[in-house]
Amino acid sequence: MLHATVKETDSSFLVPDTICQRFSLEEIRLATQNFNEALVIGRGGFGMVYKGNTNHGSATDVAIKRLHSLSNQGAPEFQAEVEMLSRIRHCNLVSLIGYCKEDEEMALVYEYMPHGTLEDHLHKGGVSLSWLQRLKICIGAARGFYYLHTGTGTQHGIIHRDVKSSNILLDKNFAAKISDFGLAKISPTNQTCTYVSTLVKGTFGYMDPCYFTTGKLTRKSDVYSFGVLLLEVICGRPAVDTSLHEDQWSLANWAQDRIKQGKLNHIIDSRLEGQISRSCQKELARIVCRCLHNQPNQRPTMAEIVSTLVVIVSMQERLDSSVTEGKFVDKVLSFFSAKVDSQASNLGSEGESSDEPGNVTYVPVPQSPDQSPRNQLNSSHSVNLKSFTFSVIKTATRNFRPPAVVGEHIYSSLYKGWIDGQYAPARPGTGLPIAVKRLNHSLQGHQEWLAEIKNLGLLNHPNLVKLYGYCLEEDHRMLVCEFMSGGYLGKHLFKESSYTRPLSWSQRIKVALDTANALAYLHSQEAKLVHHDFKSSSILLDSLAKDGPVDGNSHVSTRVVGTNGYAAPECIDTGDSNVTSDIYTFGVVLLEILTGRRCIDKKLPPDEQMLVEFAKFYLKNERRVLKIIDMEINGQYSSAVAIRASKLAMKCLLDEPKLRPTAAELVKELEQLQVQQPV
Repeated sequence: MLHATVKETDSSFLVPDTICQRFSLEEIRLATQNFNEALVIGRGGFGMVYKGNTNHGSATDVAIKRLHSLSNQGAPEFQAEVEMLSRIRHCNLVSLIGYCKEDEEMALVYEYMPHGTLEDHLHKGGVSLSWLQRLKICIGAARGFYYLHTGTGTQHGIIHRDVKSSNILLDKNFAAKISDFGLAKISPTNQTCTYVSTLVKGTFGYMDPCYFTTGKLTRKSDVYSFGVLLLEVICGRPAVDTSLHEDQWSLANWAQDRIKQGKLNHIIDSRLEGQISRSCQKELARIVCRCLHNQPNQRPTMAEIVSTLVVIVSMQERLDSSVTEGKFVDKVLSFFSAKVDSQASNLGSEGESSDEPGNVTYVPVPQSPDQSPRNQLNSSHSVNLKSFTFSVIKTATRNFRPPAVVGEHIYSSLYKGWIDGQYAPARPGTGLPIAVKRLNHSLQGHQEWLAEIKNLGLLNHPNLVKLYGYCLEEDHRMLVCEFMSGGYLGKHLFKESSYTRPLSWSQRIKVALDTANALAYLHSQEAKLVHHDFKSSSILLDSLAKDGPVDGNSHVSTRVVGTNGYAAPECIDTGDSNVTSDIYTFGVVLLEILTGRRCIDKKLPPDEQMLVEFAKFYLKNERRVLKIIDMEINGQYSSAVAIRASKLAMKCLLDEPKLRPTAAELVKELEQLQVQQPV
């Protein structure tokens, strides 16, 4: 067992114990059973990696990297890795627990990654990874490299210099963690930095040809290597394979030739047969070729790579025929609300998040097996839910004719209709406007669907869209909700309609507060729900006239797994979400509210397309905050109020989920912002 102690045997290593522990050689030997060969889990150019064990109140597995004791080349890299990893933290970087520097022995102690490396699963008989798993691993790795390149809370970024599949570790949830910083270089983030060295370092097959021939190292050198990594993931073969014919040794050269011939589908890993859509193949070919461009300045930034991969995942999930089964569908038909914008037909367009509102994870209500579907819904669990006949819905929506359509999605269509006070059909423009979500056939079993309706019928909050009832006849499944005349928040933030005026500062804070109140209710002991998909298109506004907002209230709808651009990093990595994931997403929405920018906007310059990453640079410094606040509301707020609101958004966007505020804390802070004088 390892028990961290301090033994000052080398004064050149003075890393604070608060962020990096120091272990004695005796403890390292004990943890590895005297460097037992049976515990070796990896071999590198500078030494062995062993599985060990620490004891900090409870046993914890660790990975211990022992460097060759007399390696002159290894010592500088060892010191670089200790100093670098001791001051950077990101969910997609492997965490350094401690180190040992005693006599000629050097060892690094990392968190243990139970699923080994990406290389293990691609080339060494590990678990066969699905296409979506591979994509999400690449997104996680790209996020980590983006973090390194753009600064680590300081004025400096980091060039990794050894991007490869064996340096991408996988945790228990197969989330990507970047490792091995021995060759990394620190570089200023405020300039295009180039290092020139006669001693070129890296791994053949991944190395940027420009760096190799000129010695000039830039961030784009990492981008080239990442392009090779993408090819590994797509093709399932190593970067260099000398068992093949000589003209096929280099994966990068061989694959690029095939791509130029339009034959990417011929080189895809046979284990992925049928999993990659044609449209995704085209996008992949494009981003890979850009990464491998001969001219470094023509290569994309890591921000562009993240953005592109996020879009590809979105495309794949939407087009994948298997998406109609399993975990995704268990959630997709959950709660529903209306989007009433004339632009609703662009739901789920490529490159943007889907505007289809509606999803939560719910607490299932036990069902009696002898109850019929209609009797189940008439039970006391379904509070005031009306059972509509298909005939009533058909008449209320004018036979589902095109003029009534206000939204379409792979799983459903959304219609506007009219009913009277007795829930009978009414003439258009009279009575009560409703939104009807008509679900596609055979996406979910009766029992699952009924369970969702019963639980959603229990929800009751002024900031949640009201569910009036349902229709369940033969194969017809429909949900009936209140219709929100003001449309969705994004229409007013992003100026999507010529007749909409920008929301004022006070209105924006009111919308944020209403949204936080709804989220606090969903997270409460009363509801016990995780929303999964907060975004500006699932925040609906009522009482908004055509000429602009008039004291509107905001409402929150609910839907499925997180939307790209809004989803928390841990959701993208693992597919799991909880209340802290909702808080992260709220932070993205709050940024949209403050800046008037979309979370992903492909029309902007590459470095500005991802709102969260773009905004973080400005929000780190109070003097820069005002530069990204929406110009439409200049003069409506004080600097102090804007800074306070921005800090709240940043707290929500912390990489460590446990450090994010609760929804109740958001409500309290926003209430204080609301009463604080804006100017």
